[in-house]
Amino acid sequence: MSIQKRFKKPVVHPQPIFAGPRLVSIKDAAAYLGARVWAVRQMLRKRELPYVPVGRGFKIDKIDLDRWIESERRLEREWQHDAFRT
Repeated sequence: MSIQKRFKKPVVHPQPIFAGPRLVSIKDAAAYLGARVWAVRQMLRKRELPYVPVGRGFKIDKIDLDRWIESERRLEREWQHDAFRT
């Protein structure tokens, strides 16, 4: 056996982005966004974030969370422009 084969690093496959359940609770969504539960509830009330009614509660799709993050993302130039406006 050649040295290259013996010391070749094993192929490690990265974890899939959606490891775990696709629908998450409000508490888990808040942790995913790095926000408070109150803030996520406000976004749901204002209909800024889509949800799925499950029983007496709500579940939020991780894909919708990612879409919301992308829609709220600003470029540095846009952020600086907004900062000088106020």
